[in-house]
Amino acid sequence: MAETNLDIDTHPTEDISVRDVFGIDTDMVVKGFAERTSRVPELDSTYKFDPDTTLAILAGFSHNRRVMIQGYHGTGKSTHIEQVASRLNWPAVRVNLDSHISRIDLIGKDAIKLKDGKQVTDFQEGILPWALRNPTAIVFDEYDAGRADVMFVIQRVLEVDGKLTLLDQNQVITPHPYFRIFSTANTVGLGDTTGLYHGTQPVSYTHLTLPTIYSV
Repeated sequence: MAETNLDIDTHPTEDISVRDVFGIDTDMVVKGFAERTSRVPELDSTYKFDPDTTLAILAGFSHNRRVMIQGYHGTGKSTHIEQVASRLNWPAVRVNLDSHISRIDLIGKDAIKLKDGKQVTDFQEGILPWALRNPTAIVFDEYDAGRADVMFVIQRVLEVDGKLTLLDQNQVITPHPYFRIFSTANTVGLGDTTGLYHGTQPVSYTHLTLPTIYSV
């Protein structure tokens, strides 16, 4: 991901009226980026915003809060976050925490590359270190389906000033001031109590107390 770094010096400069942009009866004003990049989700001009959910997501962007949106399938949890990000010109990436996502996928791994005609071992950064270094929002979909070893990697960065330690590289990554993190889930972290979501599992209490959970 290193070759797709965003401008780390950019920051939100535009005042965005929540009433004018999202159609919500409030005087709240949030900051957004002046320019769109290729990482900003595509805007859907017909999207209708649920007021309470929108305000929770905006609080995440504006005040660097960790927000988890919980609800049934098809209720637009991830899309809602993307459409808010689109109107703020805030870069965002989605990661689906299915059973095939491993710690290596998030953190990175050593890869063999050709350099000056010779094979060398080089560390290939994963999506999480990349996101932490950049002014971007990362959205973890299917939060309640993530493997335990993967969830404990995420736990440290759930804190507002959560730093990520790369043991293999002897690095400690400090989050960019405008790094944001969101998650979506079908259950409230207690496993599938309805029989509708086979494959979900109970989530460690520590992974539920750090984000603010909002149900839709």
